[in-house]
Amino acid sequence: MEKADNTYMLIRDLHIQFKSYEGIRDVLYVDEIRINKGETYGIIGESGTGKTVLALSILRLLETPPGKIVSGEIILDGTDLMKLSEKQMQKEIRGKRISMIFQDPMSTMNPVYTVGKQLVNVITRMHGMSRQEAEKKAEEWLNIVKLPDPEKVMKKYPHELSGGQRQRVIIALALACGAEFMIADEPTRNLDVTIQVGILQLLKQLQEEFGMTCLFIANNPSLIYSMCDHVAVFQNGRIVEKGKTQQVLKHYAHPYTGILLNAVPDKNGMNEQLNYALEHRDDPVQAKCSHYAMCMKHQEICIEKEPEMTELEDGHFVKCHLCKRRN
Repeated sequence: MEKADNTYMLIRDLHIQFKSYEGIRDVLYVDEIRINKGETYGIIGESGTGKTVLALSILRLLETPPGKIVSGEIILDGTDLMKLSEKQMQKEIRGKRISMIFQDPMSTMNPVYTVGKQLVNVITRMHGMSRQEAEKKAEEWLNIVKLPDPEKVMKKYPHELSGGQRQRVIIALALACGAEFMIADEPTRNLDVTIQVGILQLLKQLQEEFGMTCLFIANNPSLIYSMCDHVAVFQNGRIVEKGKTQQVLKHYAHPYTGILLNAVPDKNGMNEQLNYALEHRDDPVQAKCSHYAMCMKHQEICIEKEPEMTELEDGHFVKCHLCKRRN
């Protein structure tokens, strides 16, 4: 199985469709994402651009139907996850090698069990420890994620914790599994800004301490900038720009990336590009370029031919007919 350079996860030619009352719809096509061991790779885009679909596809948790994986490879450290059986995914991958932090901790935790019982169950199942050993280990993990008075937290039910506390418990659950690859799907979306900062600092610290590789999904550029080494910009299920985080966010080339970065109106109101995009985003234009209707500079070729991914400079790629390689 392919494993190049320091690549820990390779996602290539991943094509996913959904069946609805309107017919078959393409929701995701990822040409290539390479995530190096020990790094944090960011995915950014609006809601509905396929970010969570990608995360669920990696874990093979996508509901089929309505979803259908048409083609593609998801290779984790040399193992093609697409070729594993459901039994192998359950026994060897989910939890043990890949864990996921969801947007809403309450949807992940069982409301009828205490925090301690849920942690202990995970630890005994994953590591074969006795219940007494697992309880001690559970308290250690709660301490590692900086929850004060772990012994008291163990006895609480999820609804008795704050949003930030619940998210720390979810992180503890993910770490307790021993997974080397973590997917964080907008883990601070429903939290207050001050709580967000603490959770992000914790994730970054734990990733460095345990040497984990992370896929970080967000719709906020500032979170990507503070957390990620590389980033891919998603629009309508396709990558339109990718590269090192500083390359993409500081020297972006695709107009859609510019819209994401400048989506907050200034004191003079919306900028011209953003205003145009909002006015025309729902225009029923049949074009090969997914950004055609929203783009102020579109040309005839944008209707006739889908743009190819072009390398502007070392490691910085963009999918746009108007962008040329920088010298």
